[in-house]
Amino acid sequence: MKKLTITRHTSDEIRDIIKSKEDYKIATRLLCMLQIANGGSSRQTEQLMVLSHNQICHWVKRFNAHGVEGLQDAPKSGRKAKLNDAQIKFLGQTVLQKSPEDYGYNSAIWTAPILVRWIKNKFGVTFSDDNVYQILKKKLHLRHKRGKGFYPEADTSERRRFVERLKKTFRSR
Repeated sequence: MKKLTITRHTSDEIRDIIKSKEDYKIATRLLCMLQIANGGSSRQTEQLMVLSHNQICHWVKRFNAHGVEGLQDAPKSGRKAKLNDAQIKFLGQTVLQKSPEDYGYNSAIWTAPILVRWIKNKFGVTFSDDNVYQILKKKLHLRHKRGKGFYPEADTSERRRFVERLKKTFRSR
């Protein structure tokens, strides 16, 4: 296999560029270029930088062709988001500050099926349960927690006696 080389910059120039850039991704990619410029193989760099061999080869080609600008991420393509930032922010505020009961749902907690229906009614957009959980997790940085049942009519002293009897049963085994 042919050894990779850096053709546009010396290792000292690469080191200076690393020091001047704030972006971690660019710095990491530049460290890879430094390894290659100093005679390291792509396999050694792969192990050192915890990146794939193919990705390192890709960055070397882009760096040789376009310099530091070649190490920047290309604009992302893909499907347009169904909800805009304002709608996502409103969703987050609603989940944190309101109850489904406020919107006529027969539940005290938000669940994915309820949120799917609420989003459909509010914004006219259809999501699956999984999509809703992904929005909550990735866009709003919320985590799904399963609530503990609370029954105000429950007799706490009776529950304590039941738990004690249950513990005695397991101890005697």
